[in-house]
Amino acid sequence: MNEMTHISNSEFNTFQNDIMNQKEKEAFLEHICSCDFCSDQFAAMMSEVVIEAPKDMKANILRASKRPEVQLAIKYKETSKRMQLFIYSLKVGTATVVALLLLLLTMNSTFFSNSSNFPGTVKTDISENQEDKVPLTTQIRDNMDAISNNILNFSNNIINMEVMNNDKKKE
Repeated sequence: MNEMTHISNSEFNTFQNDIMNQKEKEAFLEHICSCDFCSDQFAAMMSEVVIEAPKDMKANILRASKRPEVQLAIKYKETSKRMQLFIYSLKVGTATVVALLLLLLTMNSTFFSNSSNFPGTVKTDISENQEDKVPLTTQIRDNMDAISNNILNFSNNIINMEVMNNDKKKE
C-alpha cells in the first residue's frame, strides 16, 4: 500500500479476517485515515458486516431485569411519581381550602359590617341619603371579585413555584 494506490478488495478481506500483522494493520489504518475514497470503501464494507447477537442475549436481559436491585429501582420510580402526585394534590387541595376559608371570612365580615341591612334592623340614622348607600349585593360582588383575584394570584404563584422547582430538577 502506498499513497498513490487505493486499498484492494483482497487487503480489505485480509483486514476483515484479521490475517494482517501489526505493521500491515498500521499501514492499512493510516491509509484509511488519509484517503477519502478508501475510508468510504472501508465504511461501506464495515456496514455490510452483520454482527450476530449472542444466542442467549434475550435470556440474559430477562434474567437481569428480574434481579432484585432492578425491580427495586422500578418500584422506587413508580412510588416516587405517585408521591409527587400526592404532594401536588395536597398543595392544590390546601390552596383550595384556604381560598374558600378566605372567601367565607370575607363574606362574613362584609355581611356583619353591613348589619343595618338585615331585615328587621332598626335604622338609627334616618338622615342618611339612600342614593349614597351602596347596595349589599354590590359590596358582596366587589369583595368576591377581589377575593377571586387574590385566589387567582395565589394559585398562579403556586403554579409558578412548581414550574420553577420542576425546571430545577430537570437541570
